[in-house]
Amino acid sequence: MKKHLVLITTWFPPVNGVAVNRMEAFVKYFDKDKFDVSVITLKKDNAVTSEERIDGANIYRLTNQTFFKLAEFNKGHSRVMHYCKVLWNYFVRYIAKHPLQNWMNAVNQKLNDVNNSKCINIVITSSSPTESHIAAFKFLDSNSAVKWIADCRDELSLNPHQDVTAKKMNESVEKFINKRASILTTVSEPIANDFSRLCPDVQVREIRNGHQLTLPEISDYQFNKIFTIVYAGTFYGLQKPTHFFTALIQFLNFDAHTRKVHIQFVGTPQNFDIPKHPNLTVEFIDQCTYQEACRYQQMADANLLILAKMNRPGVYSGKLFDYLAACKPIIAVVDAKDVAGQLIRDCNAGYIADFDNIPEIETAIFAAYQDWNTKTILNCDRVKIEKLHRKYQVEKLNHLIDSL
Repeated sequence: MKKHLVLITTWFPPVNGVAVNRMEAFVKYFDKDKFDVSVITLKKDNAVTSEERIDGANIYRLTNQTFFKLAEFNKGHSRVMHYCKVLWNYFVRYIAKHPLQNWMNAVNQKLNDVNNSKCINIVITSSSPTESHIAAFKFLDSNSAVKWIADCRDELSLNPHQDVTAKKMNESVEKFINKRASILTTVSEPIANDFSRLCPDVQVREIRNGHQLTLPEISDYQFNKIFTIVYAGTFYGLQKPTHFFTALIQFLNFDAHTRKVHIQFVGTPQNFDIPKHPNLTVEFIDQCTYQEACRYQQMADANLLILAKMNRPGVYSGKLFDYLAACKPIIAVVDAKDVAGQLIRDCNAGYIADFDNIPEIETAIFAAYQDWNTKTILNCDRVKIEKLHRKYQVEKLNHLIDSL
């Protein structure tokens, strides 16, 4: 008899994002011969169907009916509007312990309704936000036979971006996970090691985000007329392209007669300064579908990865896996000793520079530029990159569920 598995997440199509891609892959690649799958998620668009069936799973979208909702960010808003939204979100978090409280109550009710219809055997909750975990607490307390997998993705109490209140709340979530969960999953080995220390009574396993792409054929490799760099995603906090632009201007000035660069920012709000240079052109492309964003990455001459040093080991960035699958050189402005740099080296997939080392960044830009200038096809390890496909990551999760 199939087991009934329920996934609780605020991130699910039709919205976009790395977390959405992870959840979508979970549902797509769960072993349907062994599991009946249901998804309880957040309904963000009133035009979206509240209940439907996708990839053999029942999808239930529940609303969060409250005035004090967190603002969402998109490229269409000005920098002033962006900062206004940041301030609003601080205000909402200050006055509301859980901005998704109404949704959490609805999740608890839906869990009971679904369980009455078909007995639930396994619950998987995925953060952030932590409300996805907390929403299931009452149900898990009342149904001790139900197995629980807490998919934490990133850090909880060790996340350096949180304030004291959020840290205390996340510590309480970790304590409940340690007491009640069977398995905790997260995206990288360093974060898994931290969780093993924080939740010693739980199995902790790494399930990477991965990509969901078919690697392009080498025969399809093309070069643009002007050296084109693509950055897909957003910038926030210390994670800005300041050092990259400093190095880029030095690179252009070294040979201003011949060197030209075009940069495409895909789905990136312009909350940073762009230097002016006659040989530099910059294009902002509106937020688009995951498939369209990946197409830009495949058509680039190089893809740009920027990860600031924040004493936060274990951050790959979801876009890295898509960059790898594009099989184009990656200009990696990162902590060279952390997991992103290590993975790029392992796959021979690009050029790595420390986040704040201007000469190293300039050298990485030059190396990728030379590949374009000489029409050299990147000799990346396609076998290793193929194994980073999400279907292989979810296959590991299927085996974990089998062990329960």
